[in-house]
Order: sequence, then C-alpha cells, then structure tokens
Amino acid sequence: MRKKILIFIFLIFLVSFFGWISKFKGEEIRIENKEKPDFLKKELEISGGVVPHHLLAKDLIEKFFKNLYFYSKEKPETIILLSPDHYKAESVLGNFFITLFPETQEFHQLKVDSSLIRKLAQTHQVVFHNSSIKRDHGITNLLPFIKKYFPESKIVPFLSPLSLDQKRAESFCKFLNRFSSSKTVVIASVDFSHYLPSEVARFHDVKSMRVLVNFEKEEFKNIEVDSWQSLYIMRCFSHLRNKEFPVIIGHKTSDDFSGKKSENTTSYFSVIFKNGDLKRIKSQEVLQGKTLLFVGDIMLDRDVERLMKKYNFHYPFEKVEHFLKGIDIVFGNLEGPIVQNPPDFGYSLRFAFLPQTGNSLSFSHFNLLSLANNHTLDMGKKGFENTKKILDKNKINSLGSPLKCDEDFFEKEGIIFLAFNKISSLCSNEKIIEIVKKVKKRFPQKFLVVIFHWGREYQSKSSTFQRKLAHQTIDAGADLIVGSHPHVVQEIEKYKGKLIFYSLGNFVFDQYFSKETQEALAVGVEIYPEKLIFRLFPIQIKKSQPCLGSFSFSKKFLEKLALKSSPSLSEKIKKGIIIEKRK
Repeated sequence: MRKKILIFIFLIFLVSFFGWISKFKGEEIRIENKEKPDFLKKELEISGGVVPHHLLAKDLIEKFFKNLYFYSKEKPETIILLSPDHYKAESVLGNFFITLFPETQEFHQLKVDSSLIRKLAQTHQVVFHNSSIKRDHGITNLLPFIKKYFPESKIVPFLSPLSLDQKRAESFCKFLNRFSSSKTVVIASVDFSHYLPSEVARFHDVKSMRVLVNFEKEEFKNIEVDSWQSLYIMRCFSHLRNKEFPVIIGHKTSDDFSGKKSENTTSYFSVIFKNGDLKRIKSQEVLQGKTLLFVGDIMLDRDVERLMKKYNFHYPFEKVEHFLKGIDIVFGNLEGPIVQNPPDFGYSLRFAFLPQTGNSLSFSHFNLLSLANNHTLDMGKKGFENTKKILDKNKINSLGSPLKCDEDFFEKEGIIFLAFNKISSLCSNEKIIEIVKKVKKRFPQKFLVVIFHWGREYQSKSSTFQRKLAHQTIDAGADLIVGSHPHVVQEIEKYKGKLIFYSLGNFVFDQYFSKETQEALAVGVEIYPEKLIFRLFPIQIKKSQPCLGSFSFSKKFLEKLALKSSPSLSEKIKKGIIIEKRK
C-alpha cells in the first residue's frame, strides 16, 4: 500500500514538473517572439530580391547579401541572376535570354546549375554565349558577393533582352517557378533612374519602388529602370512562391556614395522578398506614392514645325524624353489643334499641328493634356474633335473645353483634374466655383487639381483677377491650382495651406525674343495620404527644345522665383522642394 502511495505521489510530481516546464517554455517562447532572436529570424524564407550592380554602391550590395544570408532558412541550392543586357548582345544574338552553355560546370569559381539551363533550353528561346555573360558587369560584379555568402550555391546567370515583352517575361517567370527547386532564389541585378540629377532620380523612383513592391503588373514597362523585365520576372517569381513581404535594404543615389553633386546620377533601390504578413505593410509610404508632373504651354506650329521637318518629329522633346519618363501622370497645356492637313498660317496667331505630333507627344510620355485654352479652336469645332481623336489614338487623355465650363473631369487613382479656359471663353467664375464644389462634395477624399488658362501675357506676377479666382477655387475645395497662358513663369502662392502655381511659362514654343519666354518651371508632385512633396525643376528652352536647367541656372532661377512668391515658401523654393501636410 505504501509503495502505491509513493508511486502516486511520484506521478503527481512528474505531471506538475512537466506542466511547470511547459508553462515556462510557453512564456519563454512568447518573450522570444517579441524579441525576435537570431535563430527565429533565420527561419523566415526568401524568394529573392533586387540589388544594384554598380560597385560605387558596394556597401549597399554588401548589405543586401548580408540580409539575404540572414533571412535564408536554408542556404539556396540555386541562385538565378537576372541582369540587363548592357552591351546589347541581343542585337547580334537575337531577342533571346542569354546564358551559359549547359556544359559549363563552373563560372568564376561557382558551380553552375546546368540541369536548369537544359530544361530552359527545351521550353524557351535562349542562346548560349559565355563571352557575353563574362563581360557584363550586371553579372560579374555580384559574383564575389555570392561566393562570399553562398559558396556552395549553384548559379544560373541570364541577360534579359531589352526588347523583351511582358508576355514572354511572365512565361519565363512561370517556367522558373515550375522547374526550379523550392530552394531557389531569383536576384534582379538592376539599377534604377539614370543620367538625371538626384532630385529627378528620387522623384522617378517613387513610382518605380511602388510598382515593384505592390506588383502593379501593367506599370512595369512604364518605370524608369535599366531592366524592367528583370524586375518583373523576379517579382512575378516572388508572387508565385507566395513570398512577397518586402524588407527594404536601402535607397540611395550615386551622389550619396560619391559625396559629390552631379547632373547625371544613378539611383539604387534594394529590397528582399520573403514570407510575411502583407497586412503589416499596407501603410508603408513606399506603397502609396503617386507622381504627377506639370509643364506649361506646348505649341507645335510655326518655327517648331519647321525644326521638326528639318530634324525629326520628336525634336522638341529629345532632351526631356528621359525626364518625362517613369511618372504616373505627365500633364501639359496643348496650345492648338492637331489636324490631318494643317494649313500654313505663317507667323500669325492661329495654330494647327501636324498629325505626327500626336505620336511625338506619346513618345515623350504625355498622358494628359488640357484643351481648355484660346487656341484649341483655331481650326474650328471639327479641328477640336479631330485633336481629341488623334490624342486618343495615341493613348493620351484630353481634358477641358475652349469655350464652355466643362464639367467632365479626368480621374486616376484618387486624383481628379478639372480644366477651365478664362481667355475668350463663356466660362464664368461663378460656374467654375459651382463645378468645383460639386466635384469636391461628390469625392471629398480625392485630391482635386484645377487647371486654369488665364492671366496677362508676359507678366511675371499674377493679376488681381487671377488671385481672387484662385482663392475662391481653393475655398470651394481645390487641393492644387496650376496655371498657363502668360508664356512666362509667375509666382507660387500658399493660400490656406494649398499651393497655387499661377503660370509655369512655356514648355515648347518659338518665342525666342526674350529670356523669360525661354525659361520655364516643371513641377513634380508626390502625393501621399498624409503629405505632399512638390519638386521644382527649372527648365531652359533653346531653339524650342526644353531641357533641365544646369545647377547654376537653376540656383538663380529659384532665387528669383522665391523673391516674388509667398514669403513662407521662400527658403523651400530656393532648395527646390516644398513639403506640405495634407489637410
């Protein structure tokens, strides 16, 4: 009996002991989850990521591979490297993915996954050319880092053809997902904005980063990077593997690394995609920024037409095409009609543009143009309708009426545009205010931009009439006002926390008679839920060709603009950037 009692007591002790241990461990795990020690972090799986290939950014590259190693649950069996075809080998070898010969066992002292290359060769159009791979820095600059962190992993390098379309990119991604092992990582070796000042590069990167992280499929081909195809394939692979949580490694420009200010920078954005709860990232700023770019008057007749005929129809935009790329909405005021057989009006004040100009505007990335001005009816109602048809054919949206108060608006992703002509039109101020109030009441949460064609020609300051209407329009609900017509840049005003750009001046014109008519302002706007960023880009116009102003020109231009604008904006204007809270 005594023996049974002792056994019973011993069993109770064991149950209590293991219950206590279990309770202790549970508490310990909760603490560890909170603190996220290294061994738990390393359990998270990765699908791949984006890393720059310029060795100027070697610190960012190193950081990427350190984090890639850190977040790997198990070290990758295969690392697939996707790079731009920098030296255009496709021009000789054809529009194919370029990779190593399947017989290649080792490349730069790293093993090659020959079996995956053979599978690809059976199902996709590829060409084998070791020399092209060896000479492309998009591949070779990353290999020392792979060797350092993943010496046992096999590699498969690919050069993505620059002419690759989205359908083939997606097909390639699906192949990789199907035939590669679960321990495969895809790395896109891609640099972002090129050959532009840092301020422009950062502006362009807003869309590029958002499209990449959010996987906005249809927008990849519209971002400004050196290989959207490589980015698309990597991001598609992450999507198919259900490993889409972004860990942002860094975002810098070459100026940040060199310590010098250059007019031709490269920007770098690095991110890793892994397992994780996507709900946790919905409020991140990188997912939400929308970008707009506003430029002034575009006139494509008279001397501009003569220059286009002499050189080519893209002539007016050749020096800004790169600047206008990679932005959600690129807006300008089209100062005249586009018709099939434009008459020669000489140097009169009637304009008519050749039909090829529609393609030129599309080539330059314009996707929204105002027709609410005093020249759109220069070829009558028929010319006005023909203009809209040609723009539509070139996938350019048009907005506004030259005669009446047009209540139709353009809307894209929470941003609404209204345009009104106040030069020789029947559109009263009262009707404008009524329309603005109506639209704002209907869409109270959307960002409302109102475009005005107004003011006195060649006057560097707005008139009393402009200021009164601008204030009434903001009181009615407008969030931003942008003006055109004076052919010169007018001041920027801050009224009740909202900005008014009274005139951006010319953008493309043949008014060579003054310095002021050959200077302009382009305004980049970044829209976030809680703030607005306005970037001021001074423009110089030479022989009807706009281009970004030099550093010295821009400094003087912005200082002059600050003197005539709202005093509260003065220092911000001089720096070329205005940041405002959304109200």
